[in-house]
Amino acid sequence: MPAIDIARAIVARWFVVVLGVVLGVGAAAALTATITPTYASTTEVFVAVRSQSESSATEIATGSNAAQQKLTTYKDLVTTPRVLAPVIEELDLDTTPVRLADQVAASATTSSVILTITATATDRTTAAAIADAVTDSLVTVVTTQLEPEVSPGVPSVTLELVTPAVEAASASSPHTRANLALGAASGAFAAAAAVLLLKALDTKVRGRDDLPQGIELPVVGEIAFDAQMPRRPLIVRDDGTSPHAESFRTLRTNIQYLDTDHVAGALTIGVTSSTASEGKTTTTANLAIALADSGLRVVVVDADLRRPALATVLGLEGAVGLSDLLIGKVELDDVAQPWGRDELTVVPSGFIPPNPSELLSSKAMETLLSTLGDTYDVIVIDTPPLLSVTDAALIARLVDTMLLVVATGRTRREDVRRAVDRLTAVGTRPRGAILTMTRHRRGTDPYYRYVPNEQRPAAPALRRLSFLPARST
Repeated sequence: MPAIDIARAIVARWFVVVLGVVLGVGAAAALTATITPTYASTTEVFVAVRSQSESSATEIATGSNAAQQKLTTYKDLVTTPRVLAPVIEELDLDTTPVRLADQVAASATTSSVILTITATATDRTTAAAIADAVTDSLVTVVTTQLEPEVSPGVPSVTLELVTPAVEAASASSPHTRANLALGAASGAFAAAAAVLLLKALDTKVRGRDDLPQGIELPVVGEIAFDAQMPRRPLIVRDDGTSPHAESFRTLRTNIQYLDTDHVAGALTIGVTSSTASEGKTTTTANLAIALADSGLRVVVVDADLRRPALATVLGLEGAVGLSDLLIGKVELDDVAQPWGRDELTVVPSGFIPPNPSELLSSKAMETLLSTLGDTYDVIVIDTPPLLSVTDAALIARLVDTMLLVVATGRTRREDVRRAVDRLTAVGTRPRGAILTMTRHRRGTDPYYRYVPNEQRPAAPALRRLSFLPARST
């Protein structure tokens, strides 16, 4: 997946990432709260090796090297029962040498003769006491029991305390800040991974960026989801000043730039979709109204001769219409119904014939479109879904512009690709996509909100400038 797509997916679902961070921090805080705080205290011991002869530079260097070699042995010796058993007895600890060894650690750097001993405990005072006691016990074991004497009463190795243990000011564990940061990072990573996994598994179109690649399908309109649409489908008529109605006017404007080669005759527009219930008929009706509002002579034809709905949406009688006209049963004037105040005419579907495909591909259909083109500026045709029947593909060969309605959150990307392939198979293609039921609502500047002319305040009378010559009457 390209980096830009990953970024878009995460930004689009930023709230999931935020939730992941919150949950990660919460889990880390809860886990940290269950950990008993421990304190650490440290001592440092200087190790030196004595020689029998007088000290010289060479002997000093030799002794230093010997001390460094012995540090490895002493590090291991610190956690042995021989050193820890006296500590338990001295401090009267309720533990064993094996368990106490888990609380004690020793370390040393390669080029140093300093041995560092660290003890941890749930009490800061106990930790300091253990560190001091372990250091004293190690000194005793090494100097009096293990290492030989250079001369009577003079040990060959000396261990000298250089830094005694002090009580820790704060707990060494748990690392609260580090744990919270790790929890936040882990939560964000897990949430981002979940978002990308869901995107990879999601086959539906969620926005213009989700349209299949390589099909050259520009988005010419985005119609927001409106829960009131089933009860108020004609939003351009019923609430013409709303941003929802403005989106149809934007669609109207964009369509005018799709077919730049069209120079004469009526512009014919077919509207279809991949599958049913994508808002195709409602979009067709509102688009036709928006076109008529601009002063164009518009006729909208219901060519869905299988499940017609345009007449119902527009509130007209659709028992007689296109199918009756194509078989020569009625004349155009008998089925063309004027609608609204503007120059909009509706040709409903009529009765449902047994052979819709044959009627739509007939010579009569071509003749009808030619006849309508002599009278109207724009012909808008509502057609059935492409993947259900072949009717829309037949109409696509007769129109200038074919628009594909895509319901976001409902239509699968593969269905869009198959629909485009259906049109490509008959030598045409959709000129643009209309995204319906989009969930993101774009703000509209109230200053530029559409207001009909009849609702606008009257312009004040202009005062004629004195230096302009008077107009003759």
